Amino acid sequence: MRWVWSCLDSLPKSCSMNSILLDPWDDASTIAARLQSPGAELKVVLGAEAWCDKCRRLRPAFDALQAAQPAAEGAALWLDLEDHAEFIGRFVPEDLPLLLRWRAGVCVQAAVLLDADGQAATGWQLQERPVPPDVPDLWAGFSRGEWAAG
Repeated sequence: MRWVWSCLDSLPKSCSMNSILLDPWDDASTIAARLQSPGAELKVVLGAEAWCDKCRRLRPAFDALQAAQPAAEGAALWLDLEDHAEFIGRFVPEDLPLLLRWRAGVCVQAAVLLDADGQAATGWQLQERPVPPDVPDLWAGFSRGEWAAG
C-alpha cells in the first residue's frame, strides 16, 4: 500500500471549497481541453454513494482535493456507478471506490481507496490493483469536447 492524499487540514490555505468542481455532463469541453494539455492526466474515482458507506465518507475529501488541484494537471472526476452509467457501461469494479488514472490515453493505474482511519478525516491509502481488462476507455470519451452536446 502507498500513502496518497493526506489530511484535509494540510490542503493549501488558498484552496477554496467554492472552487468549480468538474461535472462530466456540464463541463465536457473544459474536460476535453484539459486532456489536450501536454502531460495531462485523467483521474476518475468510481463509487456508489447510494449504498457504499466508504464512498460517502471519502467523497468530500475527494472534492476538496480536486478543488485544490491546478487545472493544468488535467481532470479529476468522481463517477457514480448508477448516476454515470452511460460513461461506465457495464463495468463494475470488484471493490469501491476505485481510482483509475490515465496518461496520454492509457489507463496506467487502478487502486482501491482505503480509509486511513475509518473516518476519512486524515486522508486515505491506495491498494494497488491490476488495471482491469474491461475498464472503459474514459479518456477517449472525455477527450472529445462534443460528446455531451445535445
